[in-house]
Amino acid sequence: MQEGNRYCWNVPRPPGFLNVGLILKNAAISYPEKEIINANTGEVRTYRQVDVRANSVAQGLLARGTPGDFVGVLTRLSLIESLESYFGIVRAGMTSIPLSYRLSPGEVENVLRYANAKALIFDEAFQATVDQIHLDIDKYRIGSGENNYPRYDELCAYPSEEPDVEIRDDTPATLGFTSGTTGVPKSYLRTHYANFLNHICYTISFDMTSHDISLNAVPPLTGLGWDAGIMLAKGTVINIDFDPAATLKAIQDYRPTIMYGVPAMFAFMMAVPDFDRYDLSSLRAVASVGSVLPQPTLEKIWEKITPNVYDHIGLQETGFLAVSKPDMKRKKPTAVGPPTCFHELKIVDEKGAETPRGEVGELIFKYPDGAGEYWRNPQKTADSLRNGWFHSGDLAKIDDDGHLYVVGRVKDMILTGGYNVFAIDVENILMTHPKVADCAVIGLPDDTWGEKVAAVVRLDSGITASEEEFITFCKERMAGYKAPKVIFFDDIPRTPTGKAIKFELVNKYS
Repeated sequence: MQEGNRYCWNVPRPPGFLNVGLILKNAAISYPEKEIINANTGEVRTYRQVDVRANSVAQGLLARGTPGDFVGVLTRLSLIESLESYFGIVRAGMTSIPLSYRLSPGEVENVLRYANAKALIFDEAFQATVDQIHLDIDKYRIGSGENNYPRYDELCAYPSEEPDVEIRDDTPATLGFTSGTTGVPKSYLRTHYANFLNHICYTISFDMTSHDISLNAVPPLTGLGWDAGIMLAKGTVINIDFDPAATLKAIQDYRPTIMYGVPAMFAFMMAVPDFDRYDLSSLRAVASVGSVLPQPTLEKIWEKITPNVYDHIGLQETGFLAVSKPDMKRKKPTAVGPPTCFHELKIVDEKGAETPRGEVGELIFKYPDGAGEYWRNPQKTADSLRNGWFHSGDLAKIDDDGHLYVVGRVKDMILTGGYNVFAIDVENILMTHPKVADCAVIGLPDDTWGEKVAAVVRLDSGITASEEEFITFCKERMAGYKAPKVIFFDDIPRTPTGKAIKFELVNKYS
């Protein structure tokens, strides 16, 4: 992030004082006894308690560092400390690095070294990972067991006064790394302005109110943005580390009004053998994130969980772009909705010309709430931002009513025998097969066709099936050239936000 009054892709503006830390502070003033709950352990803290502890975390970090420092965070979503540390770090004028629990120890170390991080806050569940990180930085362990690291509770013992640190719109708040489904992750820096607008977008788009009780199962990288949106609305926050049966029980026990998850989570929940015994009647809606919600999964949610489904799409570095509310989803089940109040969307062809309505092209957009740039990567920034428009790499179309349909990634388009095949079209067909629990469609090199369509399928437990069974199933429902020529039976590696990590599958089966 270069110096100067910039908040988004080099667009100048005078800095204001929009401060993410105010979300928690003002929620604690409005509803001090509202609760934040760890559904895995039953631990409860009030808004007031979390607000006080976040101030102490900020004071503790400032005692060992200075505003502008980078602090890594490796925690599970369920820990209330995940929210405390986020608000504590940004109140200190420092930058949070939310780390995916899927990263190897070497990858975590590389990220921290790349950012010149000064500290790491981590959950005791990841101590084995941290033990292999050989960096001379402060490491604060969340947990009560014996260990060789300073305790996170030591930070919470510092004075609870709000730190005297000036926060401006353009003060960096988070350094993120994209999910990397097509290779090496890219880093992006988001300011207080960008994060605050993104949190507001959650509140508005999902009709959140102070009466909402939210159950969030999405890992911290994305899940904390949802939590902040609920806190802006002054609702109750419940977080859980996803397990299908445990999540169903949490809905029954805590009576949430809305649940946030990725498509695969809802599919796994509905596949629990005794699903019908759980009482899910408290849910006014569920909200899906991370990847396009397959229509078969959507229809099962309508039937088995709730008639009200929110669907949305976006990028980590830019925030989400479009939201389909429950009434819209009923009318246009395959759309991800109109653009949010902050975004302008357009579909262009390979030459950059806008396509007619209904035709597939690349999704580009303008937005105010995203990263300032790809951090330390001016070439990637220049490639992605052209003439004021961000080029997403998503293949999509917009209908006559202005609603967005995502077809797949540009790299998710398979060119076989001169024909274009969109992986998502084949995945949607496969997901209607009663034996398929999960799937991902990829293109593999082929001497005859250039690329051949291949599918990786995960079967429900105890189910058997043949390769030919699925190939025939697809050929009966789509053009022959689109049908998979080969089927592999395997688990689907996914990012914490639910996206299939297809490059791993291509490497494995090429």
